[in-house]
Amino acid sequence: MGNTLPACSNGVRRFLSYLGWCCCTSKHPVRVFIGGVEYNVERLLGEGGSAYVYKGRDTRSGNLVALKRFALKDHQYKTQCMEEVALHRSLCPHSSIITFYDSDIVKRPGPILPELWIVMELSEAPTLANYINIRMSVKQSLTIREVYEISHVVVGVIAHMHSQSPPVSHWDIKAENFLFEDSQNLKLCDFGSASRLYYEPQNALHVSIAEAELGERMTLLYRPPESLDLWSRQRVDTKCDVWSLGVLIYLLIFFEMPFEANVMEIMDGIPRRFREDNREETSSPSEEFKPLVDIVRTMMLVKDPMKRADIFDISQRLSALSHIPPIPRPRPGYQRPQDPRF
Repeated sequence: MGNTLPACSNGVRRFLSYLGWCCCTSKHPVRVFIGGVEYNVERLLGEGGSAYVYKGRDTRSGNLVALKRFALKDHQYKTQCMEEVALHRSLCPHSSIITFYDSDIVKRPGPILPELWIVMELSEAPTLANYINIRMSVKQSLTIREVYEISHVVVGVIAHMHSQSPPVSHWDIKAENFLFEDSQNLKLCDFGSASRLYYEPQNALHVSIAEAELGERMTLLYRPPESLDLWSRQRVDTKCDVWSLGVLIYLLIFFEMPFEANVMEIMDGIPRRFREDNREETSSPSEEFKPLVDIVRTMMLVKDPMKRADIFDISQRLSALSHIPPIPRPRPGYQRPQDPRF
């Protein structure tokens, strides 16, 4: 188990420092031991829910890392956090996934909840969402080449997850979860919503549980209709990532979301540019985008998940347009299917 210490007096701080421990000057620790390795906690990068992300430094090597900290408020949340650790670890290494290094349960002295800490590759570059907002602010559309390059990265990382045995659904593919490693490379950075299970509620209790869990895992603007209309009894599985991919590519092309944050509008399943009353707006930024827009409309943003393409069919179609090699489908019999949540 790792160790950190809470705030303490100067005298106690000096004494514990002499012993090799460290104190906090606030609610955020300044040093933590993870897997027997000491890390300095340099500054807070972000927070959300019960998690904090810090910039840290390995005191042995001097290498900079990202440190993610969860307060384990109950057994169910601990199980969820440990699932994130297991899935992230299993998906590495991959060129488009932030590298997982280590994790540990840390118990601080006093009546403080135990904490899970994850050590990951650090990227202080902007997110894809930041990049899109910058381009929007200067009214500079993405080129067709840029859109294909970004799409190729996102398709590749989704295909990697869907190729696992059993497949991994990410369930939170969005621009905010992709970081630029440098000026070119994008990496997926968050696996807190990922799962090897699928939902197919069969009764009111199942629907109630699924609504609560999916509401926590998914971002409304990227959610597919089947995840919002659980009484339809359609499976909520890897096809959700394909819908989210369609939302993301639509955003890259049009610099707007296909749907408002309105459940009924999303359940209707018709993006604003493709509606009958918006025919005058259906033109893409240029003619060269039309084949890609057609793929988004006919293969990704398809209301019925049974008619929606899988990620490997999409890779095949995109390859024909962009000359990027398609991603092979897993061999028959290689994959174990996902298990049901209920």
